[in-house]
Amino acid sequence: MSTAYVLIVFAICIIAMIVLISKFKVHPVISILLASIGLAIALGTPWNKIEDTINGGLAGTLKSIAIVITLGCIMGKILEETGAAVRITKSTVNLFGEKNVIWAIALASGILGIPIWADTVVILLIPIVSNLAIKTEKSMMSYGTALYMGALITASLVPPTPGPVSAAALLGVPLGDAILWGLVVSIPAIIAATLYCMTLTTPLLPKEEYLQSALADENTKLPGIVPSLTPIILPLILIISNTAINAMMPDTGVANFFAFIGSPLASLLTGCILALPLTGKEWKSKKVLNNWVDKALESAAMPIMVTGMGGALAAFIKNAGVADKLAELIVKMNFPGIFVPIIIAALIHVVTGSNALGVMTAAALVQPMLSTLGVSPVAAFLCCGTGALMFKHANSSGFWVTVTMSNMDIKQGIRGIGIGSTIAGGVGALITVLLHFAHVI
Repeated sequence: MSTAYVLIVFAICIIAMIVLISKFKVHPVISILLASIGLAIALGTPWNKIEDTINGGLAGTLKSIAIVITLGCIMGKILEETGAAVRITKSTVNLFGEKNVIWAIALASGILGIPIWADTVVILLIPIVSNLAIKTEKSMMSYGTALYMGALITASLVPPTPGPVSAAALLGVPLGDAILWGLVVSIPAIIAATLYCMTLTTPLLPKEEYLQSALADENTKLPGIVPSLTPIILPLILIISNTAINAMMPDTGVANFFAFIGSPLASLLTGCILALPLTGKEWKSKKVLNNWVDKALESAAMPIMVTGMGGALAAFIKNAGVADKLAELIVKMNFPGIFVPIIIAALIHVVTGSNALGVMTAAALVQPMLSTLGVSPVAAFLCCGTGALMFKHANSSGFWVTVTMSNMDIKQGIRGIGIGSTIAGGVGALITVLLHFAHVI
């Protein structure tokens, strides 16, 4: 098959997949499955090999992400239900003081975006942020955007949120490396987005019902800050420690021990166990041990299956030699390979409205191309995460959750969230590109 034919077929299948998701509202799992089958047929895969290839790609991916995503969602659910998320926010505000409230909002949101979906962070914290806007006489356009930006950035770049967990697994990046480099890129991206939020001074009052809700919640007993943070921080420390110790002291007893306790499974299970005391006397109840787990599994199912189907799609891309053909084209155009995953993730995000889908799908598409693009797995991971931040707009549920709850109209939302997310993604992508060309990653 000619290079032109392979690339045209590949482009058509990916465009068709995006159109199915964005225009016809077909579920991403079905859309990616259809794209995989279409690509397989168009590239001449033997009919009797198609199902085996799909099952093999799916199984190979699920074995490294299913438990991690599930445990991450369970931990996030406990933090939501127990008030730990609210406690982290209130303690952060007390730390920064009222003059620097916007930085407290961004930091608390960024921390909570690591285990909790960004949309959920906004829903949980909007009463507190609304009350702070009144106290400090600041615009909800500024505070609402900052609230969403922090969580959106870490949810795209720092495991164990499902998007980056999936991307790391697809690209073969150890979770410790993904967390460490995700934090390195997230911090300046959050700073840049928050600085932009400080320029959003258009007067905008919060919705009255959230002020009343905040007042009603004032008497609610919240857990302490240390037990609230421990389930988030300790698993990250264990995972990063495992990476560091195995690099410094390979094949030692200590390294073998940390290979288990610092594994994603053991560390996140530890986080879930450490979150149980937040529930107080209810920790043995059916509500905590069964009902909350049921709800967490509902949240985990979609990213698990989307990532699995992404693995199936990647298998066909790899088998058909699409990577080699694309590499030939890139070499002829003298186009730096580092920009390819950024562009793919950005396009998928802008068209579908889902940054998680942008991260996961871009990782699946790019993985077979890594060697030919001349990009390391870590660099590709960061490119997918930052590209999937670009221009969050009106086709996104997170956009509408933040806009409506912050009392913004769509123009204010585009100016705040659309531009803010693009700045965050652009700064993160710039840092990633610089690290790549400096041969740091």
